[in-house]
Amino acid sequence: MRIIDRLQQYIESRNLSPYAFERACGLANGYLGKQLKGRGRIGSEILEKIHAACHELNLTWLVTGEGEMIVRNNEQLVHEGPVGYSDGKEEIIRMLRSQVTVLEVSNADKDKIIALLETQLALDRNRFN
Repeated sequence: MRIIDRLQQYIESRNLSPYAFERACGLANGYLGKQLKGRGRIGSEILEKIHAACHELNLTWLVTGEGEMIVRNNEQLVHEGPVGYSDGKEEIIRMLRSQVTVLEVSNADKDKIIALLETQLALDRNRFN
């Protein structure tokens, strides 16, 4: 099950509409629909927005599917400081770092495409002027 599928399960369990959830989390209108269609990734910034709006949602469950959906009594999932992380939390951090790397590569590729298109546009302008 993908992160977006678990997120949809959480939204349904709270009887929220996707629109209401997107607004509560500060996400773009239609974001969830795009994710469900497989046209994007849920990155660390989105997870932070979701966590800020839905403190009871267990991020470990959301990312890995392990544990319970809801955190009981607002327990902290990640302890303060560099020590005290369980294996599951380290896995989440590793996965998020991996997603950041993928996004950085994607951004670099898009920057290259933009530069190529700008060069092509300049050549076309020179050719027609």
